[in-house]
Formats: sequence, C-alpha cells, structure tokens
Amino acid sequence: MRTDEEKLLQDYITVNLGGKEYEIKPLVIRDSREWRKKLFKLLSSLPKYATIETNDTSAFETAVSGIVNEMSDDMINLFFEYAKDLDRDEIETNATEDELSKAMDKILEVALPLVRSLTKSMAKMGQ
Repeated sequence: MRTDEEKLLQDYITVNLGGKEYEIKPLVIRDSREWRKKLFKLLSSLPKYATIETNDTSAFETAVSGIVNEMSDDMINLFFEYAKDLDRDEIETNATEDELSKAMDKILEVALPLVRSLTKSMAKMGQ
C-alpha cells in the first residue's frame, strides 16, 4: 500500500518482476484516461464468458480459452501500456505471471483513485 506522501508526490510505483525491482511512474490524467478506457473495454467483455453453460462443450471451450489466453494477454498488454518505460522483453523473459499480477494490483491502486472517491461519496450520501 502506498503512503499518502508517496501518492501526493507522485512517487514511482515499485514492483518486483523476475527478481528485480522496477519503478513505474504514475500516468498523468490525460494518459490515464485513455488507459482506463482500455481497461474498461477489457473488463466489460467478461459477461460474454460468464453466461456460457458447461453443457455446450464448444462454447465452454471458447470461453475458457478467451479468459485464460486472450484476457491474460490483454492484461499483460495493459500492464506494459501503463509501465511504458519498462523493458518488456526482459520482463517477459524473467518474470512470472504471479509477479506481474501483483504489479498490476499496484498499478490499479494508483490508476483508479477517483473510483474510490466516488464510492466514498456515494456512501456518505446514503447515510
């Protein structure tokens, strides 16, 4: 979890990938806006996979393949679009997907602060 001081000073996001520590600069508002649109597009495709029934073997196979292969690759692409200064080839050669997942969690914490603010505001209005 980043400290308030780190958030205020726009300090780098520190991640560990392939046994090496990397720093990722948070995106500015303009770039973050475009990145969030791509994230939303990816996440909004989830329902098409969730409605597949297991008795249709072909459709189920397509859905599992979409989630396991395509969406995983799309998340990797999103990570590197955010962490645009990192050496993708080096990281893909040395890091695990678990490490990348943890790094992506850190990016999401920084990339979506306004969603947290909106959620808090809605909770206050409901009181």
